[in-house]
Amino acid sequence: MTTESKVRHAQPAPLASYANYFEVGHNPFEFLIDFGQFRPETSDVTLHTRIAVGPVHAKLLARILHDAVGRYEADNGQISDLAEELDPLEAIMRSLPDFEQRAVKVRRDALASSIAAVDSNSTSKR
Repeated sequence: MTTESKVRHAQPAPLASYANYFEVGHNPFEFLIDFGQFRPETSDVTLHTRIAVGPVHAKLLARILHDAVGRYEADNGQISDLAEELDPLEAIMRSLPDFEQRAVKVRRDALASSIAAVDSNSTSKR
């Protein structure tokens, strides 16, 4: 028996949902993290996902996210805090210009990989 755990990813990978709005609540047993999207054209927020985790996993998630941000800043430079920005909405808007193109590229690459895997499987069965 090995001590390494294997992460099983769904095939195909789940689609990503964009979030620029977050709410976090908790009770004695769990943390509830809501994800949504602020829509500047209407000044509304649409919540689309809720994740519930126990306190230990909430702390683990906070540590993992903190470490990931540290690695990102080491590679790409420091991320400014929203408080440092003149206008929080402007900070959000500046982050969006190429988001759609990047999201489309990721989806195309994932689809191409899936098609290649299907082609590979069908060729090997002949």
